[in-house]
Amino acid sequence: MINAVRGEAGMSDKRTRPDVRARGATSVACKWRVAVRAGTAVAATLPLLACTSDEAALEDAGAAMTATLSASAEAPAAASALDLGDGFVPAIRAAVRQDPGFRAAEGAAVEAVQSIGVARAALRPQLSANANLGAIQETIDGDRETTTGGAGGLDLSQLVYDGGESAAAIRQAAAEALAARAERDVVANERALEAARAWIDAWQFDARLALLRGRTGQMDALMTQMERMASSGLVDRAALDAARRQIVDIRLGERRLRAEREDARTRLARFFGETPPTVERPSIPQVVTAPEAATEAGTDTAPDVVRRAAELLVAESAVAQAEAAFRPKATLRAGVTSPIEESESTDVTLGLGLNYTFNDGGRRQATLEAARTRRSAAESRLSDARSSLESELATTRAQLASVTDSLPLVARQIELSTSEAKTARSQIATGQSNLRQLVEAEIEAYRARDRHIALRAERDLLRLTIAARTGALARRLEITPAAAD
Repeated sequence: MINAVRGEAGMSDKRTRPDVRARGATSVACKWRVAVRAGTAVAATLPLLACTSDEAALEDAGAAMTATLSASAEAPAAASALDLGDGFVPAIRAAVRQDPGFRAAEGAAVEAVQSIGVARAALRPQLSANANLGAIQETIDGDRETTTGGAGGLDLSQLVYDGGESAAAIRQAAAEALAARAERDVVANERALEAARAWIDAWQFDARLALLRGRTGQMDALMTQMERMASSGLVDRAALDAARRQIVDIRLGERRLRAEREDARTRLARFFGETPPTVERPSIPQVVTAPEAATEAGTDTAPDVVRRAAELLVAESAVAQAEAAFRPKATLRAGVTSPIEESESTDVTLGLGLNYTFNDGGRRQATLEAARTRRSAAESRLSDARSSLESELATTRAQLASVTDSLPLVARQIELSTSEAKTARSQIATGQSNLRQLVEAEIEAYRARDRHIALRAERDLLRLTIAARTGALARRLEITPAAAD
């Protein structure tokens, strides 16, 4: 530090006074100082004086953790009951906004933005003050002298040059904020897709079970007729057994559908806080239309890709900070310090401080190499995220095209099987068909209708999956901003 001004008129008196630290071996000097800052500071310092073992500290932390877990277990459920009657889009939007995972990600994004100001503060003037109340006792050749009073100081500093470290820290904080926002978007799209999947599954399993129950009554009546005719020898027992086997297969399918329906309703309750008797079929075109799902690209705006790109910026900023550690630092500083002894003068300091580390045992070099390694890893993660997303979108679009092309064929299959069952029923009286053919036609008609419901649900989910992976789902549901932050 270069001192432009040192002291006042009393400086000469201070220089002529004996310096007890320079008396040599014949003089014994000791000094003690008791500083009292404030009552709260003393109260906060006293616990640090206690000797606490590591095990005791662990027990205290464990007790605090147990209390926290108990309090969280007694807390009310995070999801409140939502009115599903408002429609698919409003319900999904409300479910995601009250989801704890989304709220946590949104809070982390806000915190990350605020940290930019923390990093930027390093470029602004720094002003600090200190004060001490206490006493100094000096013992010189057996004579004790005690001085009581107060001392204070004021220090003002301004960073002039640090090799770009502060600027890199600001860029890193901004990149971390972008990464946090991208993470929020990832969570928003994932939660929206999960909630929509629960809704769609609940609808499709309700519809498929209702279809099965309607068809089961008809097939049971036909089986009763076949059993009567088989007992009188009018129907072959082999035909009866074949029909029974198909009925058993349908019964087993009903058990599977009921289990899947319960799973869907459990997931529905997680997001919406209630399980209504039935849910309406969601209107997916309100969110994403078929042409949009088929042409949606947006890999560069996909939340996962944006997150990886932001992580790369963070890693590059870390490299810049590590490189800045090899450069000197300059700080402009001004300060005023008052002594505790009245006979001493007030010190005024003004100057430019320069600091440079010539050797630190290799710490800076190791930090730089580690930062470069992290940057290389971040580049690989970004490349992998983009290629994985492109591959996933291509596969999902192919599946969507296949399902979309299959739906008209299944609809045609329903028409043919229904017509076949109707013809078989009308020809029984004339003997042109038998009950076995009628049962098989009814079962085939049921399976075609069941397949049609499942394909429609799969098509809706594939559309929403494409929108979620590209980040469009949360934006169109107005959960996240429509444009890039």
